[in-house]
Amino acid sequence: MITGIEISKVEANRNLNDVISNMKFNINFDDVKVENETVNVGFTFTAVYEKGEPSHEETVGDLKIIGTIISKEGKKETEEISSTWKSKKTLPIRFAEDVINLLNFECGARGTLVAYSIGFAAPLPLSRAKLQETKAGSGAA
Repeated sequence: MITGIEISKVEANRNLNDVISNMKFNINFDDVKVENETVNVGFTFTAVYEKGEPSHEETVGDLKIIGTIISKEGKKETEEISSTWKSKKTLPIRFAEDVINLLNFECGARGTLVAYSIGFAAPLPLSRAKLQETKAGSGAA
C-alpha cells in the first residue's frame, strides 16, 4: 500500500513563447530500494509541451518532478518487487500500475501551479494507466 510521496526537485522551462498543441508525459523509475516491508521508488515525472503538427513538433518547454514513492508491502510483495527490479529494472505490473496512477494524479496536481507560473496548461494525463505484460519476442519493430 502506497503511504507517501516525497518531492525533492521541481523544475520548469519555457524555451519558446508559442501556442502549445500537444503534451507528452513520461515516468521513469530511477531506483528501487527495499528495506524490510518498505519500498522506496525513486521517480522522474516529465511533461513535455510541444507546438506544431504531429510529424513536425517542436518543444516549447518542459516540467520535471523528481521524488520518491514510499510503500508498505508484505514480505511476498517486497520480494517480488526487489527481484523484478534487480533482474529487469522494472516493477511488477500490479505495483507499477498503482505507482503510475498515483504519480499521474500527484504530479499533475503538484505541477499545476508551477506550470501556470510559466504559462503552461496543467500537466494532467487524462486517462488511468492500465498495464499488461508483453510476450517474449513481441517487441516493437
